[in-house]
Amino acid sequence: MGKKGEARRQQILDAARTLLLAQGPDGLVLRDLAERLGITHGNLQYYFRTRQALLLAIVDQEVVKYTENMKLAVAAASTKRGRLDAIIDSGLALLPTPETAIWHMLWSMAGHSPEVARILKKENGLYEAALAKELKSVAPHMTAQRRIHVAKIIRALIDGFSIQMINEDADSPAMKALQCEMKSAVLAIVESE
Repeated sequence: MGKKGEARRQQILDAARTLLLAQGPDGLVLRDLAERLGITHGNLQYYFRTRQALLLAIVDQEVVKYTENMKLAVAAASTKRGRLDAIIDSGLALLPTPETAIWHMLWSMAGHSPEVARILKKENGLYEAALAKELKSVAPHMTAQRRIHVAKIIRALIDGFSIQMINEDADSPAMKALQCEMKSAVLAIVESE
């Protein structure tokens, strides 16, 4: 795909993300999206054949944001504890963004849609693999399988924190204390080997 095609693809993704965040998954209708963009339905389907393909591409970009932020944060840290904190902080830092709603939508849809459940499983797997890779710099002694397990624990903690943020301000003293507890718990797991 050339530069023009990549630009059109990104334009579609940006519009679809905006529509998804504004109207939820039911509002993400390919025909309506094409009309909003001033293109034909067929032209939109050239880039994304199905709604699921479009949803997957949106979520892929979100995972890239999480993993790139994490890589940069870990690279900037100089100590083992600093790298571990950077892994957790980088995931938590993106939670207050509106795009977190995309994950909440996927979680709720996954229970009713095997296709969405597959998308969520794939994306979680990508994020966990990136987490495990960064954990190697924190705990090189850990086996690859154990790093995957710890990555799953970290993802589950961040997901849980995200759900907790629905009810509480992320900057409240209670939530700040919870962040510290998360870091301590993960450190204890990493050092338990």
